Amino acid sequence: MMAKPKKTIPAKLSDERIVIYDKDGISRLNEKRYGELHENFLSLSFVEGLYLVSKNWISLRDKNKKLLSFEELFDVAQNIDRKLCIRYLAYKDLRNRGYTVRTGLKYGSDFRLYERSNIDEIHSRYLVKVFSEEIPCEISEITGFVRVAHSVRKELIIAIVDADGSVVYYNMGYLKL
Repeated sequence: MMAKPKKTIPAKLSDERIVIYDKDGISRLNEKRYGELHENFLSLSFVEGLYLVSKNWISLRDKNKKLLSFEELFDVAQNIDRKLCIRYLAYKDLRNRGYTVRTGLKYGSDFRLYERSNIDEIHSRYLVKVFSEEIPCEISEITGFVRVAHSVRKELIIAIVDADGSVVYYNMGYLKL
C-alpha cells in the first residue's frame, strides 16, 4: 500500500515575503528548517518560497487569492531582488545537497549554511556569498566578506553561478604563512 502524499501547504504572498498560517504546515516546514518562525505564522524568503513551490510543498496565493505559479512568483520576486536568479540557483543546489540554508542578511552574506550532519546546530559554520560568473567583482569586495566571516568565526564560501545555471563553490579565508 502506497503512503498517502502530504497535502500542499497553503501560503500567502505578503509584500516582500511569503507567509504560512496553517499550523500543520508551520510544523512541517519548521521541522525541515524552512523559514523564520513567529508567534502565529512562519515567514519564508522568496528563494525559499520558489524552492517550495517548485517541489509542490506550498500552494501560494496573492492578495487577490489568485494561485501563483513558479514563474509568476519569480516575476514578482525578481522585481524586488535583482540577484534573485543566482541566489535561487545556489539555494536550490545547496538544499538539494542536503544542507540547511538560512538567510545571511545580518552578516552581509546571501546565506548561512549549516552542516548536513547536525541540523540542530544553533550557529552556522559557513556564510555563503553568491556571484554571477558574468558580472565582475572587485577583490576588495571579497576580502571585505572574508573579514566579516572571520570576525564572526565563520568560513566564507563564494558561490559562482555560470551562464548554464551550474554552481561552483570556493572556500575563502585567511592563510597564515
